[in-house]
Amino acid sequence: MTSFRDLDEFFDPSLRLPVGGKTYVIPPPDAEVGLLVQRLMHAGIAAEAGQEVDQEGLNQLAETVLTNDSDEKDLYKRILGPVWDELFADQVSWPVIQHVGETVMLWVGAGLEAAARHWEAGAGEAQAPNRKARRAAASQARSTRSRGSRSGTTRTTGSA
Repeated sequence: MTSFRDLDEFFDPSLRLPVGGKTYVIPPPDAEVGLLVQRLMHAGIAAEAGQEVDQEGLNQLAETVLTNDSDEKDLYKRILGPVWDELFADQVSWPVIQHVGETVMLWVGAGLEAAARHWEAGAGEAQAPNRKARRAAASQARSTRSRGSRSGTTRTTGSA
């Protein structure tokens, strides 16, 4: 019988970004914010591909996630967690904070490789994903929708 090692022994869910000689460790967002970022990214890709986007559903999700606390309406603040305050305390410039925030959004919504490409491209110079990547992401966005599901997710378990 196969046994699994404890995930904490080898899995680090944080993202480390070096800025000005210091490495900022961004913790993973909570599930609500992670879901929102992924749905926003998938909706953007679907819209670019000319597909219909559930604007009302996205707005409802955003309202639920982003109005829990009046101090946390800013999505950058939510996805950066404690690093948001750390960046300000270190007097990091706004364009750098934006680049960090965009990179983290890509990490959450599209994965580590997409985030790394954006990080290396520099602020304002991010390259659009190639056609194959856009199609794959649009396909994934379609596969997570279910006509009978209000949450937009589909169960994919192998048992009945």
